[in-house]
Amino acid sequence: MKKKLLHIIPLWFVALACYAQEETPLPLTYQSFLIGGGTTSTYDSYLSPLKYSGMNIGLLGERMKTPRRWKGRIATQHFFNLELADTKNPSGSAQSYVGSLEYDYGLYYRLNPVRNIQLYTGLQGNLSAGVIYNLRNTNNPANAKVGANLNLSAMAIYAFQIKRQPIRLRYQMNVPVVGALFSPEFGQSYYEIGLGDESQLIYPAAWHNRLTIRNILSVEIPLKACTLRITGMNRLYQTHLNDLKTQILSNAVYVGISKYFHTVSGKQTDKNKYRYVF
Repeated sequence: MKKKLLHIIPLWFVALACYAQEETPLPLTYQSFLIGGGTTSTYDSYLSPLKYSGMNIGLLGERMKTPRRWKGRIATQHFFNLELADTKNPSGSAQSYVGSLEYDYGLYYRLNPVRNIQLYTGLQGNLSAGVIYNLRNTNNPANAKVGANLNLSAMAIYAFQIKRQPIRLRYQMNVPVVGALFSPEFGQSYYEIGLGDESQLIYPAAWHNRLTIRNILSVEIPLKACTLRITGMNRLYQTHLNDLKTQILSNAVYVGISKYFHTVSGKQTDKNKYRYVF
């Protein structure tokens, strides 16, 4: 009898573990890719006393997931933003190019206060690199925009239907708290920096000298094979350091697709055992 129990008990634990694993929903990864364009206005006192404005084009990429070990309460986000703009001064006699690349990694805590509404709140690590290149200048034609931030971030998602067509609205806002940024001194040229000028180039960043706010409003409409996503993004980049001021304001509309996916080895589980981010 004891020998039978020694065989049965391990099998019972294996069956229980398999059952628990089978009942645990598989977390799906949300991914979207969008392309769009809009307007950009820029002011950089290092390059010119004038404000430049023009058109921009950009790419957005996002990936989110609720890892299994946190039971759907914690979500991770990867966010990429590439933006290029062609701007001119008020008279149209001078031209400058603006480029920026951002990457964010965020951790969010999910709340479901009422039906059809989700709230995410958390922190983001942000890395950004950009440049403003003024074609008129010969001595100092460009100014780099490089920095790192810890951001506060929040999302609100509302799901509803219009004539039985499911629609999802999502709003996200990011605001920096602390970080670091690169800045030359007033009158300091990049030629001097290249020769090994020992002046300070990296400075602590907070709300008193750097403000970067990004507002994203999206609507998603499920289709047969994927989901159509339309996004409007407002982005403000503003610094005031070493008697130098910079302000870049862009507004753009992006269109693309979003989709859920999950790669597993072996047999797929039932669809109702998947866990969705939104």
